[in-house]
Amino acid sequence: MNSKITIGIAEDQQIFRKGLISLINSFESMQVTHEAENGSQLLDLMRKNCPQVVILDYSMPLLNGIETTKAIRLNFPTVKIILLSMYEAEEFVEAAINAGANSYLSKDDDLSEINKAIEAVLHSNYYLNDRVSAIMIGNLIKSGKIDPKYKNNSVEFSPDEIKIIDLISKEFTTQQIADKLFKSTRTIEKYRTKMMERVGASNSVGLIMYAVKNKIIVFNT
Repeated sequence: MNSKITIGIAEDQQIFRKGLISLINSFESMQVTHEAENGSQLLDLMRKNCPQVVILDYSMPLLNGIETTKAIRLNFPTVKIILLSMYEAEEFVEAAINAGANSYLSKDDDLSEINKAIEAVLHSNYYLNDRVSAIMIGNLIKSGKIDPKYKNNSVEFSPDEIKIIDLISKEFTTQQIADKLFKSTRTIEKYRTKMMERVGASNSVGLIMYAVKNKIIVFNT
């Protein structure tokens, strides 16, 4: 029995698509089962059997990433969707989330982000990288546009931990947080890593999403 996570890819640039497929298939727990040049072709393949996760290029012929996302969300509501784009502006991220995407990554991101994103969308519903602003995350959660899931929704944080999360959300660097709290950078990183492990977050953004969802930190937007 195949227990691997099944992945569908729609990307019109063949070299990038083949490289992405090779990368994903190198991950022990994942396998690309659907390969398409555009969104329309991927939807046809999905009608025969459906992958657990799809990775879509934002700009494709016939059906672009946003249009394909909407169609998948309508017809295959349980499928997790990751959008890949050359654009990093928040308006593109928000458009992707509004269309129903679970993650938005830049094509300039390290390819290891793909692995994190696939695992995260399956386990916690959403994955956004550290460049997405905390204010935007707060607005998306408050408006109900995203509803991240975590393995533990009753984690208690110490005053120092809450302060660290708050400073992370305000885009303080590790060094700045360490200076402000009179601790070493290594200590701050240990705090961050342990908090992420406790809530089941994949990165600092996941930790911020947890804190906002559980009203540990509040944005006045």
